[in-house]
Amino acid sequence: MKNLWSKLLELKEAIYSPNKELGKDRTILLDSAEAAENMAFMLGGRWDNCNGVVLSTVDEIAIEASANLVGARWFYQGKSCALLPRLSVEVFQQRLAAGEKYFINANLMGADLSNLNLSQVNLSWAKLRGANLSGANLRGADLTQADLSDANLSETDLTGANLTHTILNHSERSSSRM
Repeated sequence: MKNLWSKLLELKEAIYSPNKELGKDRTILLDSAEAAENMAFMLGGRWDNCNGVVLSTVDEIAIEASANLVGARWFYQGKSCALLPRLSVEVFQQRLAAGEKYFINANLMGADLSNLNLSQVNLSWAKLRGANLSGANLRGADLTQADLSDANLSETDLTGANLTHTILNHSERSSSRM
């Protein structure tokens, strides 16, 4: 009976908290790992050691307030706009130079990333449509579900890169090394 009562209370909470799914945590993604770490602390969530925060409840007002405090943009599955603002090449290169390797869901559409050393960089779910990656070193990079459609991949080194579910439609792939 006690177990049934707790299940009913959980169901009631889910009905009156539409952003919470029964037994499921939600992950919000931010535009930097540093922002995610700080927001996990502020929101009482768990930082995923990348640019995500795992929360048991999505309170958009609290998330927006903490995002404003750290100067970050965020989204989660189900939010109406899941595309982060475009990351400038200059900022991207500065973050690379500082040793950052996590650019999950980065919006680098049309960016000129030619001849950059992007080895071991995590670009999962990155928006790289139309980007110039010619001559780039992407050895061991994680490109899981990245959008590389119409990207220039000539002379790009993709040795050991994770291309699981990567979108490569209409991209220039003729001279890339895999």
